[in-house]
Amino acid sequence: MNKRFATIISLLFFSITVSAQVEISSSSKILVEAERLVEVVPEQSKQIAQKFLTSRTLTNKKKNQSSNSRDEANNTLRTPNTSIDALHIIAKAMMILGDNKGAIDSIEQAEVLARSYQLPYVLLETQILKARLLWQISKDKLEVQPIIDNLDDALSTASDVQLLDNSLHYQLFMLKADIASYYQQVSDADKLYQQAESYLDANSNKIIYVDYQIQLGEYYLSYQEYNKALYPLLSAYWTSVENDMPIQLAKINQILAKLFYQKHLLDKSLEHLSQAADFYDNYQDSPILPSVLKQMADIYYDQGKFNLALVHYFNVLDAETISRNIEDVIELRLDLAKTYLQLYNYPLTEQYIKRANALLSYANLDRLDSLSLLLQAKLYFLKGHHEDAIKLAKKALKISSNINNISLQINAYYLLTNVYEKKNDFSNAFYYGKQYNKLITTSKNLLIDLSENDFRQQKLFIERSLHYKDQTEELAIRTQNITRYRYSTTILFFLSMLLVILFIHRGVKNRRMHSQLKGLYQDHYTHPRSGLRNLRLLNKKLPSSLEQSSANFEQWQIGELINEPLHDKLRFMMIDLPFLRTMYLRKGYNAGLDLEGEFGKYISTKIVKPARLYHFSDAMFLYVEPNTNPDKTAEELFEQIKQWVTEFDADKNIAKIVRAGIADYPFLPRAYTAINDKELIDILLMASNMARSLHIELGGNQWVCLRAIEHAPAASFANENIRQACQDAIEKGLIKIDSSNKIEDNIIKSSIID
Repeated sequence: MNKRFATIISLLFFSITVSAQVEISSSSKILVEAERLVEVVPEQSKQIAQKFLTSRTLTNKKKNQSSNSRDEANNTLRTPNTSIDALHIIAKAMMILGDNKGAIDSIEQAEVLARSYQLPYVLLETQILKARLLWQISKDKLEVQPIIDNLDDALSTASDVQLLDNSLHYQLFMLKADIASYYQQVSDADKLYQQAESYLDANSNKIIYVDYQIQLGEYYLSYQEYNKALYPLLSAYWTSVENDMPIQLAKINQILAKLFYQKHLLDKSLEHLSQAADFYDNYQDSPILPSVLKQMADIYYDQGKFNLALVHYFNVLDAETISRNIEDVIELRLDLAKTYLQLYNYPLTEQYIKRANALLSYANLDRLDSLSLLLQAKLYFLKGHHEDAIKLAKKALKISSNINNISLQINAYYLLTNVYEKKNDFSNAFYYGKQYNKLITTSKNLLIDLSENDFRQQKLFIERSLHYKDQTEELAIRTQNITRYRYSTTILFFLSMLLVILFIHRGVKNRRMHSQLKGLYQDHYTHPRSGLRNLRLLNKKLPSSLEQSSANFEQWQIGELINEPLHDKLRFMMIDLPFLRTMYLRKGYNAGLDLEGEFGKYISTKIVKPARLYHFSDAMFLYVEPNTNPDKTAEELFEQIKQWVTEFDADKNIAKIVRAGIADYPFLPRAYTAINDKELIDILLMASNMARSLHIELGGNQWVCLRAIEHAPAASFANENIRQACQDAIEKGLIKIDSSNKIEDNIIKSSIID
């Protein structure tokens, strides 16, 4: 019975930890860490919470603030909510450390603070925690029941939605379940645990759900229902492993070790205890580590490894935290005496028994009294003091019978049987032996529902079931993900197809538009009869081309360009082909169209880029080419054009007369921008007209080239009438005239007359 009550006490400790997971949800990160470790290192958690209260100033702010604004924005302030959370931590730590009065004082301070700042939700949390602490101290249901009734009324009549939080209902039902379990009201406790579980969501908060499974497993274990305890504990174990919950995992290892120990699976128990010890050993002065080491020592003792057991018992003895519980101190000394007795070290056995008895005189602990008497009786038996052994063994038997401790009764009957056999009192030996066998049979029926091998198989089956359940859930999740992926893939496929269709349609449309645009471009910028570039394209291209050339020459002139831009020097020739015009007069309109079309196709094959040819007017063409070769004369250019025209085979009896006016750009060598595109065209037309005059006077092919002298001033060409300016310049000798007949005076004269 006492072992079951001790287990229930540990349940209460863990219930406090569960409620804390909800209470500290909005607190400072410092307090969250302190709450997380309150059961592992309560002294350290208490100091952190106390420092939090003393180092910060209380502000009058409500709970609707976020934890970041309360904690991180200003590390010198604390709100009423965080202050209450800190007091909760201090109360729980003090309870674990054995300071019951300090724990109640802290929780009452938290209650006053919650009332002062009108925090109803926090007040209910505080009252639930207060009820837990009072129950743990007094184990008096009458003292706790009024608080529970008030909490029930508050939750049932609360109008605020926040007060209906599932965590409050969960905490209250867990407290009721603990009380029912203590009073052995098993059916009520089962229902209350089920009701508490209904307020949990296994997926939303795995830590709280694992804590619930731990408490449920401990509850079943306290009533020795090992099969029922195994499933929630193993489920919590694997959940903790998969979700990296080291604190919960260490707790589960300790409880599973207790379960396997009671089922006599000592190797499995030792395996889980070793894992728990490795965790708690990382925290200095942890009160849990000594209990884990003691469990390991008990297993080594049962395995007959007495030296290992002795080492672990002394490790427990060295821990200062063990001195806080008088029962643990006495039991440890009796364990040392028991171990030394197995090693036949009677002096040390007697020494530790005396130390335990000295402490027992100040405490009323019947179980330990009975154990001490049994050890003394066995020591007397081994020393040959049979009467003293019988006397003490019977006294121990009486005490163990009163407290209904089967294990101590079995040991007492076994010792009495051996003592009477040693005395050759076989009738008493038979009587006590019969009682011993009866209790052994009863104990086996109570404790061993399954054989050791069957229990191992059950454990393996449960683990596989849990794994299968996890795999099933994972399969469902993956199936759902695959379904979503298929939907997404299908949608993306159709979208991709739609985009491909749109791109194809757009490409076809672009090609059609490009073809139409190209046709429009040709129609717009191509002469309708010859198919050559027309005057419209010339007006568009020539100004920008001359402007760029002028800019390049200016950059070269001021030194920004190293080399002279020869490609920007241009030679222009205005070509007049009278036979194209006279064909219309002589042969008719269609013949003229055919001749122009044939000539346009022919002459296009002769033009090599970057040279260009424009159909300027009816029978006039403008030829432009870069003047990259300064040695190439105007006559050579004319002969080239003349040869092209001569080679044109039109199969018609026509005179292929060529008349041309030639000029270079820049026209003024030292004033690149003085002559613009329109003025340049006028100069070419003027030169072409001179060639026409020569043809009228002399006949044959004629050409005239106008070239300004090297130092011709730009001011001489500032006249708005460029033709008049050129005539004046010719008279002054600023423009030199070169022609096919080299008769400059005649040209000047005819030009002036015209």
